[in-house]
Amino acid sequence: MATIENKVYLPKSTSEDSIDSGIYSPSSTDSVTKNTTSSSISLVRQLAAQFPEYERTPLMEPFGGVWMNPNTEMDRPDAERIIEVSNNGRFAKLNTFLGKGAYKVVYKAIDREEGYEVAWNVLQVTRQEVKALGHEIEILKSVRHPNIITFHEAWYTDTEFVFITELMTSGTLREYIRKLNLPNIKIVKRWCRQILKGLVYLHSHNPTIIHRDIKCDNIFINGAHGEIKIGDMGTAEMKIDKKYTVIGTPEFMAPEMYEEKGYSEKVDIYAFGMCLLEMVTGEYPYNECTNAAQVFKKVTQNIRPECLSRVQDPEVLSLINNCLAPENERMSAQEILEHSFLAVEPEVVLLASDMSMKQLTLQVVFKGTDKLSVKFEFNADTDTAEDVVAEMIEEQVLPERYQQLITGDINRLLRDLTKQQTAEKVEDDRTVWRRENDIRSELERAKRELRAARDKILDAEKKFDSLEQRTQLAEERYRDTINALEQAKLSVLESPMSSLLDTDLTDHETANEDNLTTFDSAVEYPNDTSIERFVLETAAASNRNKNKALEWVHKLHEQDIMTVGDLRDLHDEDWAGIGLTVFAQRALKNMLAGKKQVAQRSRATSSGTNTPIDEQDQYI
Repeated sequence: MATIENKVYLPKSTSEDSIDSGIYSPSSTDSVTKNTTSSSISLVRQLAAQFPEYERTPLMEPFGGVWMNPNTEMDRPDAERIIEVSNNGRFAKLNTFLGKGAYKVVYKAIDREEGYEVAWNVLQVTRQEVKALGHEIEILKSVRHPNIITFHEAWYTDTEFVFITELMTSGTLREYIRKLNLPNIKIVKRWCRQILKGLVYLHSHNPTIIHRDIKCDNIFINGAHGEIKIGDMGTAEMKIDKKYTVIGTPEFMAPEMYEEKGYSEKVDIYAFGMCLLEMVTGEYPYNECTNAAQVFKKVTQNIRPECLSRVQDPEVLSLINNCLAPENERMSAQEILEHSFLAVEPEVVLLASDMSMKQLTLQVVFKGTDKLSVKFEFNADTDTAEDVVAEMIEEQVLPERYQQLITGDINRLLRDLTKQQTAEKVEDDRTVWRRENDIRSELERAKRELRAARDKILDAEKKFDSLEQRTQLAEERYRDTINALEQAKLSVLESPMSSLLDTDLTDHETANEDNLTTFDSAVEYPNDTSIERFVLETAAASNRNKNKALEWVHKLHEQDIMTVGDLRDLHDEDWAGIGLTVFAQRALKNMLAGKKQVAQRSRATSSGTNTPIDEQDQYI
């Protein structure tokens, strides 16, 4: 037995999940019995003093065997940043704090070579302690197993020991048990097989690796695939000889870990038994204890947890009792894998079938083992499960102990197929009915849409006829209005003015009478007044007929004079170029000026002739 110093190192934490007390004591052949020795009494007192207000680990968010800290950084990935880089530059520590355990602090980190997230674990140790771990660290780095969290790298600074591990974010087995309430026995078996495979790998390593802190909080699960991995390898140690360091969680620590005779890898089997107890009961072992000293006392006196009495399955109870038995009576991890409770149960699966579901290709699968599966043909009309299984057992294709199980599985599968065919037929009938109903509904909908479209067309035709009639009436009213305006203009031009002279100016009668046309009031014309209206009214005022007015309008249009404003813009020299008579020019100018006028028309004949003299106009 190795010689060690008689010193006791206890952790300062009072409520953490694991304790790394580093208890060292001289060799002693005394063992802890029901009557506690003076040495163990001293240890009890030390534990009681160290944990005066011992409380069980609360159900928080464990992460890699540590308590999760509800950190705002976890909810803000955009705020993450690198705060430290490993010596080789491969691993970058982020500012995201993941959790804290009894002996380490964990941060999120990035593997910059592989591009995935990892866990950055920090331990407060001395350089001398790290040097003592140098060989074991190299061994841990070589551990590679699908049911063990990978240990990537490790180094130390002046005050810290840092190691990088695989990051598991789906939660611990303890959390998962709470989510499922109580998992069924099939799930428990699957979990146990994976845990034991990891332990078999560690215990068969050369040298043997002892985990020393197996518990549901240190076992992680990928819920999407049901994959189990053992984590928190920071407590693992090589078994060169017997170990004496007290490290782990009190409820899961085997009695020999408290004794002075050392311990072996069987302490992991004891802890596995406690894990199995928690899986099937949902209760933390020794939940009835309130402090570490009480747990220690019960463990060293071989008093089992109270929740063990609530295990109903005799096979499970037998297996747990074997795991909690004295060290030399416990089975190894490999032997437990071969226990009847964990024996792999075969399952019959359907690989293929014809269209009628009569000719089937079935396979007996032994899940979780490396044994070859058994594939066979089965005719649902001519074969029976009993005959086919008996034939395979007779030919030594299947073990006889599976006869009843496989027979029942085949019959179950046939019943499921029959139910499926019946359900499919019912569903087909429903589908046909729904399809016919849908067609009828679609036809009715099309008819309704057609009627609605026809009604819309009729309404549109009615509206069109109404609009057409209204358009015709409007056109007729427009034509009537135009005709009325034309008649009004003609009546104004053709109506005789008072005191007109003889209408026939070609007969050369002389007259000394004066025909006067007098406007008692002036008229103002806006610039936008049409030239036609202005000229017609000027001609009427000067006793000229319509033809004379149209002649004036024609001459003005030739000069692009369309409004009274255009006429007002003319200069005196412009008037001369229009082509109007002096009388017409004066009449238009005076009408523009708004002057009162009296037009006198006289006839004179030249001496000795009857030819009329040019018209002379006088304006007052």
